[in-house]
Amino acid sequence: MGLVNRDMKRVLAVLIVALSLGPAEGAQKRKKAPPRTRPPARKPATETKAAVSPLAGSQVVVITKNGDRIVGSVVDLTGYSIKVKSNGLDSSIALDTISSLSFGAAAPAPGAPETRLAPSSGNFGREVDTVMIALQAMAGSAKSGADYTDYGRQLSELRPQVERFIARFSGSDSGKETRTVALLAGALTDYTWARTIWTLKLGRASDGTIAEADSPLIGDVLGLYPDLRAAAANGNRFAADRLIAGLWKKASEKVERIGSTVSR
Repeated sequence: MGLVNRDMKRVLAVLIVALSLGPAEGAQKRKKAPPRTRPPARKPATETKAAVSPLAGSQVVVITKNGDRIVGSVVDLTGYSIKVKSNGLDSSIALDTISSLSFGAAAPAPGAPETRLAPSSGNFGREVDTVMIALQAMAGSAKSGADYTDYGRQLSELRPQVERFIARFSGSDSGKETRTVALLAGALTDYTWARTIWTLKLGRASDGTIAEADSPLIGDVLGLYPDLRAAAANGNRFAADRLIAGLWKKASEKVERIGSTVSR
């Protein structure tokens, strides 16, 4: 009986092992079965492309902090970078590496309808008012004959305000907001260039004139504003004070255009 019991135990053990392995093997076989392939999901016909900045196509001059100069047309502008097409190539430039931006309006296509400005966002009016106060103070200081040190201090206070506004609203879908961004960037560039020319004047010649060869920036100014070339010409040099006054006037004109833009 003992031997029979041992044999029965062995049989039962084998049966238990076989039963326990059966489902596992079946599960493994099911796992090895090739999965059913699903057709790739189709994109809905109503899917739209990513929005492009309303400034696309505008002419722009970019001066980077390391002195590089890129002239071309805007491909896209976001709160972090600007993409410019120059000589057939696209370049993406981070805003925090840029020293100055100067925009010019792109010529509309023949027969194109007038661009209508989209409504601005909720915080736009409040923030543009703050920047406008700073710009108007800058213009008033320039007209009243601020000295070199005070002008530099005021410019250093103006710059972060304008740059914050540009970072906040440059990617907006509102034409009013992006046009204001372009004008603000241009005005800040004018005031910055005026400061640089003032510095060149103090360090170059006692007669208050500078030459185009003194700095690449002089070529940028005269290239962007050809009327200043004639107004400031003094032989083969240029009267620094006239260039500075001309840039201040250009900045004031942009500030006035901002006022008319935001009031629409």
